Amino acid sequence: MRQQGKSILKTQPKGGDRNELHGSEPPDGAEIDGRHRRGAKARTTLLRHAMDVASVKGLEGVTIGGLADDLGISKGNITTLFGGKEELQLKTLDGAVEIFIEQVVRPGSAAASPLQRLSRFCESWFDYVDRRVFPGGCMLYATTNEYRARPGPIQDRVNHHRQAWIQLLTSTAQRALDAKELKAGTDVDQLVFELTSYQSLANTAALLGDQALFARARQTSRKRIAAVAHAPARTARG
Repeated sequence: MRQQGKSILKTQPKGGDRNELHGSEPPDGAEIDGRHRRGAKARTTLLRHAMDVASVKGLEGVTIGGLADDLGISKGNITTLFGGKEELQLKTLDGAVEIFIEQVVRPGSAAASPLQRLSRFCESWFDYVDRRVFPGGCMLYATTNEYRARPGPIQDRVNHHRQAWIQLLTSTAQRALDAKELKAGTDVDQLVFELTSYQSLANTAALLGDQALFARARQTSRKRIAAVAHAPARTARG
């Protein structure tokens, strides 16, 4: 059974106010020699380039031969670092999710209340796309479209990450409802469905250079949250 990549849900604070995401640490006393440092640097460089390629050409555009040509290194070195093509694609996807967590989830998790977290998750997502962290926009939405009809391990991983994002928004909205920060009777599932629909549309608009539509999707997302809130939600800029 393949190991799933780091889940977006693991960043959800327990009790609503603490971020539990921690990076892995080397064992006490471990020393990384020069060769290991070079290997780690090469792996980071390769993975980042693979993510940039995938954001534009899709994960299917990430190949060992293509990376070797782009970066001027041997295919054997890439295979040693990542294994076969499918493993490379899975690690590329998981690497993109790690960046998504840092750029979108962690900033939102720092907010004090569930309603503020929900608002900041959405604001951080729009910032992430607007900054062009990846040239092809949000990898979650891009890969969902790419693998919607391609069953297999990669589709499973894509769906795992997609569902984790939806569940994070849903659980945060539910906490806001339980805390009476949202109006009684608010349909949390419908709210998240609409918020993620605006994101999907905004991602396409950003890639096509339609800034007016991107801005409209962002403003509509803000208004949708405000419409069900008892008080105006603080956004990432609030």
